[in-house]
Amino acid sequence: MKKQTYIPYVEHEKIRVAVMFQVASYWPSIESFYEACRMDDAVDIRIYYVDDLAVEKAQMEHSEAFLRERRLPYEIYSEDRIDAFLPHVALYQPPHDVLYRNPPALSIHLKRKGIRILYIPYGIEIADTADARLAHFYTYVVRNSWRIYTFSKIMQEDYQMYCPNRHAVRATGSPKFDAVCGGGFQRSEEVSKKADGRKVIVWKMHFPKLIYEGIRQLQVTPYLSEYIRFAEQLQQYQDLLFVILPHPIFFSGVMPQQFAGDVNRLFETLKRQENAVLDRSDDYRNSLYTADAIMVDRSALMVEAGLCDVPVLYMRNQDYEEPLTNAVKSLVDSYEQGTSAEDMASFVERFRSNATGDFRTKRAAVLEASMPFLDGACGKRILADMKEGIQNETDGRMRVVFFGAGIVCEHYIRELGILQNPDYLVLGLSDNNPKKWGTMHAGMRIMPPEQLKELAFDLLVITTEQNHVPIKQKLVYELCLDDEKIWRLDVFCEHYFAKDGMEQGWF
Repeated sequence: MKKQTYIPYVEHEKIRVAVMFQVASYWPSIESFYEACRMDDAVDIRIYYVDDLAVEKAQMEHSEAFLRERRLPYEIYSEDRIDAFLPHVALYQPPHDVLYRNPPALSIHLKRKGIRILYIPYGIEIADTADARLAHFYTYVVRNSWRIYTFSKIMQEDYQMYCPNRHAVRATGSPKFDAVCGGGFQRSEEVSKKADGRKVIVWKMHFPKLIYEGIRQLQVTPYLSEYIRFAEQLQQYQDLLFVILPHPIFFSGVMPQQFAGDVNRLFETLKRQENAVLDRSDDYRNSLYTADAIMVDRSALMVEAGLCDVPVLYMRNQDYEEPLTNAVKSLVDSYEQGTSAEDMASFVERFRSNATGDFRTKRAAVLEASMPFLDGACGKRILADMKEGIQNETDGRMRVVFFGAGIVCEHYIRELGILQNPDYLVLGLSDNNPKKWGTMHAGMRIMPPEQLKELAFDLLVITTEQNHVPIKQKLVYELCLDDEKIWRLDVFCEHYFAKDGMEQGWF
């Protein structure tokens, strides 16, 4: 048994940060943080391009070219290079570790080297389904992170409820927001030339997204048949230019095969339209942030669309309304809503005739209530928290909680001598029996299980042998505690006395 320890910070040395770069289109999620680090004399930040890919490759297709075009200095990732740099922090992009990376670059591998894993969600946590919660709160990178930076305090409440690594989470705003506040984006030369003075509608489309509710498979994005029907009508709007932002998965090998025919038909139809441009560039912002109107379905950009001060149509599946997180629902509800080609046509007609209503007043009130970090300083806030966290790490004690306040618990706490052991800090006891809550046992007050969510513990030891399994099920599946930190009493004793047994006289 060994407490997770990290590469120590030595006073007056630079904090070393490694960016594990893979996906160019995720760059907006970290850009202002990278720039804040680069401008700070107390930080040494370096980009390591992870070119040894695992299963998913479509989103990395142009990543190295992106680094070269932006003149961002980088090195190819290798263990030798990372060991030589010895970073205090490694910033990861995709949270799906084994889908994107091979063993030498997995977050658990760097964590075991003593490197702190830092994660800034590349998108916004939008959906509130069981499927989405797994993606938001349970991926390997999220589980291994030392810090996770979310975009909203309201969203942080969901992390507190569902994420086993909830104590790593800080609400700072997303670096994406800094780009919106800063402005400075321009339409690409191709779009400007093709627009030729026409207004531009950006149409952001996600690939067909399937989820499971129990044994039911559901599509949460609009049916492609509706998109095809609308694409066939584009010639009616020659006074407008449509810029299409498709998800890269549309063109990858992991695209579900049952949609292949409709996908081909959709993009063949769009290619025939004179007033449509397909934007597959790695940086979507030059199109999105200069749009005159936006049509978007459930995607990482559905929140950014609301920050662009233009009319927005939100498209969803006509047979299933995907639940949204509290942090984004009010914003998305302020958009116009649609499910069909007719709804898209109606939105375009209202936009053409300047009849989209006073969307700004309604949206401004929502943004003020739910998006408090629109000040252009999200990247700097993340940097400040990271520096403070590294520089003030002092307590190396193993923080332990015992569950099951009975005679076995009392006996072992006494015999272990753990309350007198300077290497351990016992945070308290917990029990399922409400009659025990608030009472004293073995010199400590007993807390309700729900209160365990508030404790940043290293280990939770279940002291009952007979009820170990049902208790662990409750702790993991109802309270969303980290299963890897929940130990049997006998396993804990074996590890404890492997270090301290001779002094205690048990061996």
